[in-house]
Amino acid sequence: MGIIMFSPHAVSFIQENENYLTTKYLTAKQVSEHVNSGTIVGLGTGSPGTYILKIRSGYPNEAMLDSSDYVLRLGIYVDGEEVYFRDLYDLMDWTNKCPNDQSIQLENGNYRITVYSDLPYSGIRGDGQEIYLYFEKLDVFTAIKYNGVPTLE
Repeated sequence: MGIIMFSPHAVSFIQENENYLTTKYLTAKQVSEHVNSGTIVGLGTGSPGTYILKIRSGYPNEAMLDSSDYVLRLGIYVDGEEVYFRDLYDLMDWTNKCPNDQSIQLENGNYRITVYSDLPYSGIRGDGQEIYLYFEKLDVFTAIKYNGVPTLE
């Protein structure tokens, strides 16, 4: 039902096998605190399924954003020159081990993430749905204020 993004520093305090989801990342307030600080950045998909993340650098074409079904702006602080992408439910039984194909290398610093997606041709959310994530490096962290969970709905 969701995707999380983070750098190693943001999850370094989570214990192996800890259920961080139900204790610290379940309510809208808990999620928005993480998202607004750029630590564990969650993105609700609104439906289970298969989502294909397309990672890009820079900023997408405005025409693409205008024609997309879903558009979000997020921020993340990168430390350790890596960003990991995991299923939200990984927070239920945490392990620090993450497959290499679920991470990207980025310079340390502050990034704005522009996210966009369209419903698949089938019209079924999560049916091989592509989600584009554009990482744009900024000099300072851009405070993006969510009062709840950012979702593709």
